[in-house]
Amino acid sequence: MSDTPERLPDAAVTVAVAQFAGTADVSANLAGIERLAGAAAARGAAIAVFPEASMYDFTAPAARIAEIARSDGGRFEAEVHAIARRHGIAIVAGTYGDSGGPLARNSLIVADAKGESLGRYEKLHLYDAFHYRESDKNAHAPLQQGFGELTTFDLAGFRFGLLNCYDIRFPEMARLLIDRGANVLLVASGWVAGPLKELHWETLLKARAIENTCYVAASCQPAPLSVGLSMIVDPSGLAAATAVGGEGLAIATLTAGRLNAVRELLPSLRHRRYAVVQKQ
Repeated sequence: MSDTPERLPDAAVTVAVAQFAGTADVSANLAGIERLAGAAAARGAAIAVFPEASMYDFTAPAARIAEIARSDGGRFEAEVHAIARRHGIAIVAGTYGDSGGPLARNSLIVADAKGESLGRYEKLHLYDAFHYRESDKNAHAPLQQGFGELTTFDLAGFRFGLLNCYDIRFPEMARLLIDRGANVLLVASGWVAGPLKELHWETLLKARAIENTCYVAASCQPAPLSVGLSMIVDPSGLAAATAVGGEGLAIATLTAGRLNAVRELLPSLRHRRYAVVQKQ
């Protein structure tokens, strides 16, 4: 862990966030991921981020999600890796994994441009709020020693940290990813629509960028079930690209120069006087 982020060497990477709805048809969802990943690659993106639950409809009953996780989880993951390889683009996508119990695990998988695994993240914070109980559908991921539950990976000179939907309401998690060297936070979400939820989504994404002086690239499922507004936020909190309406892509190029300039102007990470510690 580093209390003071080092100046990032010269680097640039083009990132796409895909606004996409996971349906109750796994094969159709894979076709949608292929279509959008291909479009992102054609526009020069090195990585495409897809929403939480891209594999399957998150509104399905718990037993059905767990059944699909057991029957199709492996196929979905293998196909995402194959899509990444075919289009030469890294992919982050929301899937469901078998927990070994009655509930599925809400997970994110990462494939590089060669189709190799760059990591896997199991959702830590389950959305038991706004009259919704995700813990009735998905199993909690356990905490591990040394924050081993967190997932980062390196690509094109940047380090990326993974967050899943409700996770963005917990600033200590984002800060821990920054402490582990992340300078881009990737958010995959099905941010459920509701009272002022669009405002919460946009505000929290920009807050995580501002307080950590980092890039945030956030993919969300579209309306009407979710809020949409997939976006890429620069380290000063400005939205560099936004997807509006239904299915689509938001694409922006992230540069080390911009990151370093913001951190030089606003050295808040160097000024902090408290560290994040793990809850016992």
